[in-house]
Amino acid sequence: MPLMSTSPPSDVTIEGHFYSGSNSSRRSAVLRSADSVIILDAGDTRLQLSPADVEISPRIGNTPRYLHLPEDGVFETDDNDGVDQLGQQSRRGRGHRLLHRLETHLGLILVAVVVTLATTGIAFVWGVPWASQAVANALPDSVAEQVGESTLNTLDSTWLAPSSLSAERQQSLQEHFQPFLQPVEGQNITVLFRSSPAIGANAMALPDGTLIFTDELVNLAEDDNELTAILAHETGHVAHRHGMKGMVQSSLTFWLIVMMTGDLSAFSDATVVVPAVLMSLSYSRDMEREADTYALETLKERGIDPIHFANIMERLTVSHSEKEAPAAEEESSRWDAFQDMLSSHPVTRERIERFKQNP
Repeated sequence: MPLMSTSPPSDVTIEGHFYSGSNSSRRSAVLRSADSVIILDAGDTRLQLSPADVEISPRIGNTPRYLHLPEDGVFETDDNDGVDQLGQQSRRGRGHRLLHRLETHLGLILVAVVVTLATTGIAFVWGVPWASQAVANALPDSVAEQVGESTLNTLDSTWLAPSSLSAERQQSLQEHFQPFLQPVEGQNITVLFRSSPAIGANAMALPDGTLIFTDELVNLAEDDNELTAILAHETGHVAHRHGMKGMVQSSLTFWLIVMMTGDLSAFSDATVVVPAVLMSLSYSRDMEREADTYALETLKERGIDPIHFANIMERLTVSHSEKEAPAAEEESSRWDAFQDMLSSHPVTRERIERFKQNP
């Protein structure tokens, strides 16, 4: 608290503690300011300073303030009002006082919260996808090749096994696919067959243009043109560099969350991870729509009825539903809604109708 004083109103007297800088001892001290001179009295130590010698820390609520003095000396005090008056006298605390007003203004705090949330939302919804696509397009093909090779090696050692399709069947499909295996965006398109009961009927595109078809998907098809439609869709992922974009996007999303939380360990917190995962999956839905558009245009150009894509998608939907859907009808409906939210693909019914309506 300020000492009672007969000094003129313009004088400032502040009680606190003094640290000399030469050791860690703390001594009671009084700081007085008058006529552009600041005097600090700490018993056996008396300093006469000019306002230019004193650096005042900003005010943060009612936390203690620190006045940094020459030769590493520090004056500490709880008298925030006295320090503000001292800063006003020396005209060196205007910025700090303005900052304190901004920090304690409820209206401005609410505006700042809204602006922060809006900026964060814009960054995730538009900024990250745009930046990811720009970076993916700028990366050399050699990077995509390295990522594709590494990914294939990992899949072969975990989820995939050698194909059990006969050599004749594989050769027949390779010949059927041949007209569609032209290089896309500098990447050669290669088709590989693998068995994977764990993954089931599926196909995937690696960043280097390698397309993987599972035996289960081949056996599910009733017409080879259905597999051609799937190939056109997966080629769309390669054409749009979705593999590289997804990798860059995941990295940017992780980096933004770490920047906002300031702690890598926060990423293990479900309240942080779940929104990030949902956002990443929504990006993937956009990629799937782009790949569908590419497939639809390709099939039309080659004179193949898009209904083939709709047919195998309907069969895939039934296959996955029989494998995963809960028994109760009410639970099934809720499960479908939850899967639609989490799925990396757009709602299957929407995709099927799109190809049915574009004969």
